[in-house]
Amino acid sequence: MKRLGRIGFIFLAIYLVFIGGSAYYTLFFPVRVLHHVLLTALLALWLFGRLRRGQSLPVTPLNLPLLAAAGVWLASALASDDPRMALENLWFQLLHVLFFFILVDMIQRGRQRLLLETQFMLGAAVVFLSGLELVSWYFGLGIIPGTQAGWVGVTGLPLVLPRLSLAMNISTLLAGYLVPLVILTTGWALTVRRRDFRVVLGILAGLLALILLMTGSRGGILGILAGAGAFTTLRLSQSERLSERISGRVIIGAALFAGAVLAAGFMLWSVRESGTRDFGDAGRLDMWTSAIEMTRDHPITGVGATLFGRAFRDYRDSALVQDKLVSAHNAYLNTAAETGLPGILVSLWLGGAFVLAWWHKRQTARGGRQIRLETTFAGLVGMGIHSLVDVFTITPIVLLMLLLAAYSITRPGSRLDQPPQTPRWAAALALLAVLGYGAWFIQIDRAQSAYQESMKGTETALEHAREAAYLDPALNLYTLQIAYLMGQDVLAMPHSDIEGAVRAYQIALEREPTWDTGWINLAALTLRQGDDIHALEYLDTARKINQRNTANLYWAQLAETLQAAPDDEIMVAYQNAMLRGVNRSLPLADFWRATPLRRAALERFLAEDLPIDLQYRILSTFDAERAAALVPDTPQTAAEWWVAGEYALTAQNDPDSAIQCFSQAIALRPTYGDYYVSRARAELHANPEAARHDLDIAALLTTIDEYPYAVRAELATTPEEALTYRVSALPPRQVRQEFPAALYGRGAQLDVFPEMRTIGPGRAAMQPWYTVAEGRLLNGQIDGAIAAYRAILDYAPDEQEARDRLSALSATPSEAQ
Repeated sequence: MKRLGRIGFIFLAIYLVFIGGSAYYTLFFPVRVLHHVLLTALLALWLFGRLRRGQSLPVTPLNLPLLAAAGVWLASALASDDPRMALENLWFQLLHVLFFFILVDMIQRGRQRLLLETQFMLGAAVVFLSGLELVSWYFGLGIIPGTQAGWVGVTGLPLVLPRLSLAMNISTLLAGYLVPLVILTTGWALTVRRRDFRVVLGILAGLLALILLMTGSRGGILGILAGAGAFTTLRLSQSERLSERISGRVIIGAALFAGAVLAAGFMLWSVRESGTRDFGDAGRLDMWTSAIEMTRDHPITGVGATLFGRAFRDYRDSALVQDKLVSAHNAYLNTAAETGLPGILVSLWLGGAFVLAWWHKRQTARGGRQIRLETTFAGLVGMGIHSLVDVFTITPIVLLMLLLAAYSITRPGSRLDQPPQTPRWAAALALLAVLGYGAWFIQIDRAQSAYQESMKGTETALEHAREAAYLDPALNLYTLQIAYLMGQDVLAMPHSDIEGAVRAYQIALEREPTWDTGWINLAALTLRQGDDIHALEYLDTARKINQRNTANLYWAQLAETLQAAPDDEIMVAYQNAMLRGVNRSLPLADFWRATPLRRAALERFLAEDLPIDLQYRILSTFDAERAAALVPDTPQTAAEWWVAGEYALTAQNDPDSAIQCFSQAIALRPTYGDYYVSRARAELHANPEAARHDLDIAALLTTIDEYPYAVRAELATTPEEALTYRVSALPPRQVRQEFPAALYGRGAQLDVFPEMRTIGPGRAAMQPWYTVAEGRLLNGQIDGAIAAYRAILDYAPDEQEARDRLSALSATPSEAQ
């Protein structure tokens, strides 16, 4: 029975770390339901069992600050703008508090060895999963998404290294998990008695450290350096000569300072090496500034526990928008923003109580026990420094943090011990909270089940969305889904209730005024009603919320048509719409040259600090003379060599010279996939095998402005193969899901309407799909041709040629046939 309990505990830990406590909780509804049922049942049974035995929660130095923290969270959540989501999100934080007491109880009953061995098994699982990720990436096994092609059969040695992420789904989270785990494993490797255990743990620590490096996380490096510095300082303080002269507070301060100095040194080095702050760093600064402003504006309650992401939409710089952000990427600023001054004070209380309790335990410990206590403290220091640039709230990382904290302040006991207990009302209150949440989850999971059905595109989708809103009326997502589905009905059936759809969007936007996609779609509906003025207003609202959507584009287009804004403002809006990350491709389409203001905006765009190869790509579509003027006589950089090669290939029809130039570009920048596709175009007829080899490399590196499948279609040996490549010639259109994921922790299909999507990549890039449509016409497949032209417009709404052909086919299909 004892063995079965041990195995069950290990499997539960694996489930919490890799399934229920991971991103799968958000991505897969069945996992969410299972997590609710399983944890409610297990925690309720644990609490009920303790009450039956006359026990309650264990007594620790952290009980009062933890109780105060829970109170602050609840008060902040109830006072927030969205108490519904704040309370749902708080379930995890309250669970984590209970997990802490469970860990303390296990250590008090002498089960710390099971806890640590299980943690090391989880570390071994991380090594296994990361190894699997590496093997799949190198050999092209296809086990992991995006690894259908491998380096082994192409170049042998890889040109780039992957950023490992599989074990925790995101590389940053994996780094956050590994920082304390590497330190913990190293500490135990130094103190375990059996030599074979020392060897195994030493190897495990080394492999985990290597995986940490391969996550590419600067924050992870900061954390591990800080932890190592703290541990080293604590060890040096054990020198008899030093320990006689230095007080405990000085030692603790020195350990923290050493960790911070090492971390700061690395940060300064990395900033100097990078040279400039990239978009992500500028976004992080925007988050920090916004967090300070939130704390200033909401000093008593904060913006609401777990609701930084919602509040951030009202504070962020609209030019640096990343809808996926749900935290301040600084745990301390995040706490201040979400819970205000009370949260800061409780955090200081909690931290101070922990350090004092740890110090007392360390002072009475000797030998290996003392080293282990220093290890757990160093691991927490590493996490604390890492938390300066990230926030970790997922269960796997929090569980590891709780294990380190519980071990640091709890005296190991045995089953015969009777450690002090809190009053029984504490366990009873926790049991009521667990059961209350469990009952609530029955209702909200029923609502989400109906919502999931509404996303299947069936005739009853709208009914299911309304059912979800009825079952869980406080969750705004379901109101948004109703509006979206009613708008979809208008698109499918133009004579349907457009007034009802407009009203549904207005109601949704009253509840979620920062839903920029909603404002864009409302503008599309009002344009269908002929209400240009209100459409312009709605688009203006959307672009003020987020400069990185399509609102700038269609606001500028409508304002230009109506002459409703100064020319300079319209051109600036067009320029913003051309930026990378807003438009998925360069401004190569005819659309950008269709009016004087667009041409002027394009000239401004070209006058900015664009790389020479991007300038050439744009100019070559409409001004061959200016493009030719960019070709350098003596190329020096990779971009200049590419321009020379592209000019030789397309303007001079000299593939041999083009191949030489592209090869020089590749030699200077071997990790840029576009250059390999360019060389493949030059090799297409003279050396098909070399072209295929270059395309294989490009597939491993990914591409930006080239289309490798379009080139593969020209190399195809059968019509079926060519068709397959042409259908896949363009990268899939991405539907942004960050808004519902950040605000509601759920997926959605809230897309902008087709007429409001980004401008396409230009006629040349769309040619493979036109070829597919024309081939279907030649074969008499009228419906297939119509579907192809609709796909073109769905991808690139500016393709007037496809629109004209679709109109002709729809009007006279028999004549077209």
